[in-house]
Amino acid sequence: MSQEASGLNKWLDFVWRPGEVPITRARYQNAGILRLFVALPLTMVPTNYLIRSAGRAGWNLDGAQNILQAHFIATMIYCFSALALIIVASRDTPLRRKMWHGLNVVAICCEIVTVEAFLLGHGSLICYSVAFYPVIVALYRSLFDYFTAVLALVLCIGAFVLGGVAEVHEWVPLTPLMAGPSTHPLWNDQSQWANVLFSVPLTCVLTFWVVNYAVNQNARLHSYITRSVLQRYLPPALVDKAASGALSLDNPAQRSTLTVMFTDIVGFTALSEKLGPEALGDLLGQLLGEVADLSMKHGATVDKFIGDCVMVVFGAPEPMPPQEQATRCVNLALAIHERIKSVGGSHDLHARTGINTGEVVVGNFGSMARSDYTVLGPTVNVAARLESHSEPDCILIGPKTAEAVRDHFELEAAGPLNLKGVSHPVESFFVIGKKR
Repeated sequence: MSQEASGLNKWLDFVWRPGEVPITRARYQNAGILRLFVALPLTMVPTNYLIRSAGRAGWNLDGAQNILQAHFIATMIYCFSALALIIVASRDTPLRRKMWHGLNVVAICCEIVTVEAFLLGHGSLICYSVAFYPVIVALYRSLFDYFTAVLALVLCIGAFVLGGVAEVHEWVPLTPLMAGPSTHPLWNDQSQWANVLFSVPLTCVLTFWVVNYAVNQNARLHSYITRSVLQRYLPPALVDKAASGALSLDNPAQRSTLTVMFTDIVGFTALSEKLGPEALGDLLGQLLGEVADLSMKHGATVDKFIGDCVMVVFGAPEPMPPQEQATRCVNLALAIHERIKSVGGSHDLHARTGINTGEVVVGNFGSMARSDYTVLGPTVNVAARLESHSEPDCILIGPKTAEAVRDHFELEAAGPLNLKGVSHPVESFFVIGKKR
């Protein structure tokens, strides 16, 4: 990207959005709870009581009655929308997510109606409560998505300007809630109306730009961490959960049936004595990169790299039927063998593979300081031992894997093997190739 384009993007961060940090349903629920907590007490106070209290405070009752009734109706709608948002956001489905946005918009409209009703009662262009408008804009750009904030900005500016123009042209009473005439200098010098009508919308726009820039910088950092960093260490499915804010690293490990594959590059250890460290590192990086790309294309999770060996898992974190796991795994092994021969052909490199299907425990293991997403269990140990007993350009599989792929691949019995760390002989099979 050129420096000019990079500079343009920095300026666009003030007015546009390069991306959004996902808004979780918990945020919508919390917003509904907060709204309900703030507005519910107001709806429980009778309008007549508010009118009498306004009279005792010196307000003009003729002006107060209509405004307080409008305020009460808007607050009731506000409460119902907040309660509905709490209920609807309890389920995360595409249809429900659209309803979250809709109810959020209703709540915003009610908030602006209540603010504007108060401002019209005290004079929209002289009441210091106009500060609520930039606060609303900042709040919604911080908590919700870009288009929700733009809608709030447009509604706030529109309500203020319309209310102000209506007062200037005396389409509505001036300060109807005040018992006496206003003594604010703006009432005597109407040349200042334009300045006020311009300054408040400008403040809202500047507030939006500043908060939008801060949110966009946070979104860029969030995207960099989740996509550019985490994807190097976590499976794609977990990266997606991290991006959406739904990833929890503290969940207990789960028992599951998975297919585990170990693939080793044969001849690489001897090659390390001939090549220098830099050339060796470049070649290994290229080979492991090819293996990782192929694994992703076949729907596998790269568990870890162990020197020139790679451990791959099928069936976690995204569930997959055992037969599909085994079939995809063997297809991946065949593709890796071909790729290793083509990339490392000048160095006479080959691959050997061991595959086993069975029950494992999968999850995050370690501590708060350092943990790994991996699988554990005898199935993993057997797969590693099968790889060590395999031969160059050969794929050696366990009994459950063989049972799952027998209809798709030609197999040759390798006999029962006594594997280190395994108490009983393990039936094993070589994969000859795909059935025609």
